[in-house]
Parts: sequence; C-alpha cells; structure tokens
Amino acid sequence: MDYLTIKTEIVERVGVITLDHPPLNSVSKRMMVEMMRALDEFEQNDVVRAIMVKANGPDFSYGADGGDVKKGINGEAEEISESFSVLGNRLVERIDCCPKPTLVAAKGRCIGGSTAMFNAFDIRIVGEGFRMHDGDIYYGTVGSWGMSSLRLPMWIGRNKVLDYMFLNEDFTGRQCYELGLASKVVADELVEVVGLATAKKMSKAAPIAVKYYKDCVRKATQNNIEEARAFELKAAEIVFATEDSKIGLKSVVENHGVPNCEFYGR
Repeated sequence: MDYLTIKTEIVERVGVITLDHPPLNSVSKRMMVEMMRALDEFEQNDVVRAIMVKANGPDFSYGADGGDVKKGINGEAEEISESFSVLGNRLVERIDCCPKPTLVAAKGRCIGGSTAMFNAFDIRIVGEGFRMHDGDIYYGTVGSWGMSSLRLPMWIGRNKVLDYMFLNEDFTGRQCYELGLASKVVADELVEVVGLATAKKMSKAAPIAVKYYKDCVRKATQNNIEEARAFELKAAEIVFATEDSKIGLKSVVENHGVPNCEFYGR
C-alpha cells in the first residue's frame, strides 16, 4: 500500500509519521491502516529506537473522516471493510503496545476519534493553542476504540475522565496537562522542535528495558482489559443502534467533527 494520508521519514534514530490528509487531517480508515503499516515498519527497523507522530497543517486532526462515517451509516460499500470500531481499537492497541517508546507532538484542534489515537502515545507534547474535544455522549455514541471509556479511566482516574467527557468543552493544552492528558505544554511554534528533541532523548534508552518496562506498566494498569473491552463493545453496539446515534453521527458529518444537536425529551 502506498501512503496517501501520511508521510514517513527517519531522523537519526527516530521514526517520524506525519499526518498529511488535508484539509482537516481527518482520520479515515485508510489513514488508520497506513499508520499501522508505518508502525510495523518502524518496529522492525533496528535503526529506529523511538517513534514520533506529528501533523501537517494548523490542526492535528478533526477526528473520524466524514465520508467514511457517512458510508458506514448508510451501509454503502467501502474500500476497507472493517468498521471504524475495529480499526480504531486496533490502532489504539498498536500504539499502546508498541515495544518502542512513542511520542505525539500536536497543535491546533484534536477532535473525536483523533483524541483516542493521541492519548495512546507514551508521551504527549502539545502547544499552548492546542484544543481537545471528545464528547462521544453528545454525539449519541459510546467510545469503541478502547480509550475514553476504557483506558482513560484506568490512566487518569474516575473524576478526571468524567470531567473530560461530561463538561463537553474544548480543553486547552494547559487544561489537558492538568487532566493528565498532556505530558508537556510548550509554545505552538516549538511543539515539533521539543517533540523531536524529546523523541531523540527517548531513543537513547535501552530497547529491551523499554519493552519490558512498558509491559510491566500495562500489566499493572490494565489487568481487566479484556473483560472491560468486551463490555465496551457491547455498550457501543447497543448505543449505535439507537436513533440518537444516527442523529448525532449525521450532525458530526455535517458540522466537520463538532455535532450540533440536542437530545431533549428523547
């Protein structure tokens, strides 16, 4: 598969993936498949000791690609048959379980499905002007990528994850740092510079020690991950079948990732 939505390069010992899907860097099914392919290539390359993701353009990503979402709602034939739920969970798992240290450097908007991908990285560098918005329940859905309703409660705690979801706000870079979603906040113009410098530092760590340390952390924080994932999928399936979900997802497509709908009286 040729890369059409991302670009890749190796800078010293850092494998760099750049989201390049203008105008909004929407997370299409193709982008998810391409990212997993790039992660496989970097993981198998002994020169690469750390992996960094960034994005071209003013925004990290406006979330799930509207065209793909619309096809899924309408039951239309698609180039990639797997559902967003399946691919999104595979991508989150792929990033979370990568044996090499990973980092994302993001500025601008990060909305919906792209937040699940963003949160899966080991280190998350954001700009002062960064804005994150993930309101699944305001879209009429429940997260099914294994992040907002699965990993984040384990990683940042009950109260913070409920603030994150129920307040339904654009969280700034500073607020993301306070919630435990961002590792560092820097000036927007320094995001990629600091990100690459940090990734280069991470590339100096002993690779076998990194792999087993990450395995230990996952075991300590995700003991019931399989049971929780099964429940998440069941919940997402029930909610997706509702009229609220159809209304919410249609609104997401029409409003470039930010729904404009209410569920009063439903």
